[in-house]
Amino acid sequence: MTQVLLERALDFMIFWGIWLLVPLVADISVAVGYFTTLLFYGEEKLGKKEHLTYYPYVTIVVPVYNSAATLEKCLLSIINQTYPVEYIQVICVDNGSKDNSFEVFQQFQYKYRNMSLMWTSVDRPSKSIALNVGMYSGQGTYLINLDSDSWLDKDAVMHIVQTFENDTALVAATGSIRVDKEVKGNPRLIDIINYCEMIEYLVAFDVGRRYQTITNTLFTLSGAFSIFRRETMLQSFLYQERTVSEDTDLTFHIRNITKSTGRRIGSVVDAIAYVEPIESLARLYSQRVRWQRGEIEVIAMYNKTIPVAFRAMRDFVGRILILDHTLAFSRLVWTFLTPFLYFLGYSLPLVLVAMIGLFVCYLILEILYFIVSYHSVKDSYREKLKKIWWVIFFLPFYRYLAYWFRLAGIVQGVTEPKSWRVENPVKQTIEALKSYCTQRK
Repeated sequence: MTQVLLERALDFMIFWGIWLLVPLVADISVAVGYFTTLLFYGEEKLGKKEHLTYYPYVTIVVPVYNSAATLEKCLLSIINQTYPVEYIQVICVDNGSKDNSFEVFQQFQYKYRNMSLMWTSVDRPSKSIALNVGMYSGQGTYLINLDSDSWLDKDAVMHIVQTFENDTALVAATGSIRVDKEVKGNPRLIDIINYCEMIEYLVAFDVGRRYQTITNTLFTLSGAFSIFRRETMLQSFLYQERTVSEDTDLTFHIRNITKSTGRRIGSVVDAIAYVEPIESLARLYSQRVRWQRGEIEVIAMYNKTIPVAFRAMRDFVGRILILDHTLAFSRLVWTFLTPFLYFLGYSLPLVLVAMIGLFVCYLILEILYFIVSYHSVKDSYREKLKKIWWVIFFLPFYRYLAYWFRLAGIVQGVTEPKSWRVENPVKQTIEALKSYCTQRK
């Protein structure tokens, strides 16, 4: 009897140790790395900003596609910058709009005649081409890309210029993206998802991008809001269409062409752009699939930078592959095998206690991330976070859901053509799995 109990206990520990605790330990290790780096090296590596003695010319490129509803708010956020407007050039590049975006621009241009506002068009719908046209035409020392459905914090451009002027080694940077969501009294499911999204973005940029800046391991210059020195951008191949993640592709390219010069890419965490929350689960699915697919495509194109397996953890690309892809199979077991433990003879209370323990561990991580990020935000945004503190208890479930969406991106990334777009999430994922299984045969 004792031997049977020992064998069962050993089997149980092996199962939980390999399939459940290994991913947890990996996530905890990442968190420890983040907090330690930010605590001991944050201020030193990020540097201090000195006041400007002059104002360099800045170009903001805004790609426009059916943006009539959001373009005016975007442009207003630019003209209301604390950075002198006479040193800002705005280039709106239309890429096939079918609404009255141009009329909105015309009215704005007529109203604010003291501002340098330009409008140009490209032949076909392509954000990459629109950005390239604007970047190539820009006259600014610094080139900023900003999505037309985003709007800037009033100090964003000032923080950008101060950071670049005081850090001559910085050639490109991503700004911070924050979700601006109205807090409601009786939240629906989509509201809870949006609140989770608010905290997710805050942690990703304020903790994640800050850490990547300190360690010089930035993975993506955000396509929604990034900054480049003009000479660096013109030396690059600009935005390409060979992947669904053109911003990550450009990030890797700039890192490759500048690493021998001792220059680097990073982030300006206090330069903030706001975006609307995702409006549906289908859109969230589409977004995460595209991000994950783009990650795979770009890493595959730059595979010469990936070390052999035994040295993978010493390289940031290798670490991303292990954490995002290799450990995916361990997390896969959580969903499919955990319910069977009860039928294999383990008591239901034991299984439930183990699952609750895992949830508590991830909840503690979320609380720590939230606390670190919370103390860096301004008062207005901080007030919103105070009102939705309770959503922290939903974050482990939200991240698990987003993880499954990303897993679908891994599957579809190896089975679908580059031009693929999400239309029917469930159907396309099933078809991708069938296609992959057929190829394996």
